[in-house]
Amino acid sequence: MTRNIFKNDELQQQFDQNGFVKLSMLEKEEVDNLLNYYTNQEFDNKIEAGFHISLDNQNEDLVKEVGTKIKEVLAPKTTDLLDDCQIFTASYVIKEPGLQNIVPPHQDWTFVDESKFCSATVWTALVDVTEQNGALGVIPGSHKVFNHKRSSPSPQSKSPLADHVFTLFPFVEVIEMKAGESLIFDNRLIHASPPNLSDQARIAVGIGITQKEAQLKHFYQNPTSGKLEEYDVDQSFYTWFNNKRLSDLFDDGKSPEGLKKAREIERVVPDLSKEEMEAKVRDLEGVEYNRPFMERLAKLFNYSLDGEKQESDKERQESGTGSDQEPAAWKDERTFFEKYSFGNIMREVSWRMKGRP
Repeated sequence: MTRNIFKNDELQQQFDQNGFVKLSMLEKEEVDNLLNYYTNQEFDNKIEAGFHISLDNQNEDLVKEVGTKIKEVLAPKTTDLLDDCQIFTASYVIKEPGLQNIVPPHQDWTFVDESKFCSATVWTALVDVTEQNGALGVIPGSHKVFNHKRSSPSPQSKSPLADHVFTLFPFVEVIEMKAGESLIFDNRLIHASPPNLSDQARIAVGIGITQKEAQLKHFYQNPTSGKLEEYDVDQSFYTWFNNKRLSDLFDDGKSPEGLKKAREIERVVPDLSKEEMEAKVRDLEGVEYNRPFMERLAKLFNYSLDGEKQESDKERQESGTGSDQEPAAWKDERTFFEKYSFGNIMREVSWRMKGRP
């Protein structure tokens, strides 16, 4: 059993049960402080129609400077809330306007020995976040479903969730928040977010936390053997070894250098069918199929949930259907999910997670 991260027993119980808690964290002045700081930085990995985090910048000094600024604001707010915890990452988390910035259901890296400790993210909104502008969504209780080592790099070290995006997304509960509110969630929790349909960037900050005595870990998949290299790391690891650098190392057939390797272990991940994955999620208390959410996405991408494309009169005219003209040579009979194309989305996610400018 791991030591509590919250001082308040009620918050800890809620965190243990659901995998997350939502609470007020920052005052307006503190929110404005972080927003103004963000707008005055020149980030080299900003993707205009996508998702990006400041940790993925190639300028290590800037990453450290940004992390220090975020910690200066957030760390004092956690003193009375958390029970003797350390902050090991700090980053802006940005979702630009656009349809292609969907983040599929996923889990974060393994940061500690989870048989002894717990790691979590304190995700703090700097603007009001809703489904409309891509608020964070979670599957409550899903932190209890899997206990495998979540390794880098992405997408090469394939997540067992990657083949189940269609299965998992309908069970995501979108958490709307006011600027200054925080969602503190277990890094094992399955989370995702819909596209940002507004005309403004969705701006948040995230810090990683764990018990102060926990040894930070990183698990990297060896590109040759397929085994996991377990490293004992410190906070400086995350300011240099972002996913792009690790991904490039993997593609070159190399492993990180200058780190303390604790051991090498077999990579063991769950391999579930669609039915098995859905059964695990449906068994979680309070989790339901979010049909209204999926209907809104279907309408957004011009599809019904039964897979029939909703053609406009103009489209019918152009395709030659509904008239005396010969029908088009090829008819798009893909389902909503195929047209919605999480394959395409995953390629976009893979591209931006590798830090392409």
